[in-house]
Amino acid sequence: LLTAGLSPAAVFHLIILAIEFSAGVVTNGYIVALNCIDWAKSRTLTSYDKIITSLAFSRFCLQFFMISNVLSKVYPNIFDRFETLQPSLVIWMFTNQVSLCFASCLSVFYCVKIATFNQSLFSWLKLRLSKLVPWLLLGSILYCLVTTVAFTLFSYSYWVFSCNSTDCVSTNGTISDNKDNLLKFNFLIHSIGSISPFIVFIASSVLLIISLWRHIRKMNLNSDFNPSFRNPSTDAHVRALKSVVSFFIIYNIYYVVSTSLIGNLFYFNDELTIMVCTSIVAVYPSVHSIILIMGNPKLKLASAKILHSVSSCFGEVTS
Repeated sequence: LLTAGLSPAAVFHLIILAIEFSAGVVTNGYIVALNCIDWAKSRTLTSYDKIITSLAFSRFCLQFFMISNVLSKVYPNIFDRFETLQPSLVIWMFTNQVSLCFASCLSVFYCVKIATFNQSLFSWLKLRLSKLVPWLLLGSILYCLVTTVAFTLFSYSYWVFSCNSTDCVSTNGTISDNKDNLLKFNFLIHSIGSISPFIVFIASSVLLIISLWRHIRKMNLNSDFNPSFRNPSTDAHVRALKSVVSFFIIYNIYYVVSTSLIGNLFYFNDELTIMVCTSIVAVYPSVHSIILIMGNPKLKLASAKILHSVSSCFGEVTS
């Protein structure tokens, strides 16, 4: 890599991306594989398993988009042509928006299942959630498909118009002067497409956090007034609250940073800033999937068995 003209900082950045990429592929691939095995055995999946399997698969695909980031570092001119840049942006936009929508579906699922509100809407959703989950997932895919098609049509029409105009700088199909405009289209359509799942995620997460906080506070008050009273579910609710808050924080960080990078919103010129932002974007699919594994008894137990088997085999080899 150094012989390719990359600086030591760029090489270090690529190593970090490779580690994040590997962690994301392993964790998300593990969730998908384990749930697919369970489905093959029982021919059924719970609503929660359907959501996290879909989310993990979308993140698994999203991780492979990091290859384009690596290629752009090693071969800086690879995206100078529209024919190369356009498919890359389209694939990234679709997989990223699907991942965001599935994450919003997971937040809604948590909110409906865990939150304790007396409104009739919540009661209705609790009774019908298992039937609504497949439609939520399918609707998310169709929604992202529509926004992606819209972006493709807008950007392609702009490119054709630019190349047919008298202001077209070159005739060999390069878009060096139109690249910024293409990224602005990308930012616009991505923002329109991702704002709805983002709002849904914020609303459902805030409602769930409020509900959990009120419930924990109520249990603590009962414990203070009656020392003999101890609800064993208090610790479980506290863990659930920490998990939801961590999900809320990393989702918002990822959304803000990724959206900024897409449209070159802040016109980053500092290489260090770009490296930090891309590293943050790359780590999100891995970190939250690890949180999902640690918070799911089935996934956690299976991963512990796998780690124990690997350590045992490694111990036999070394001995």
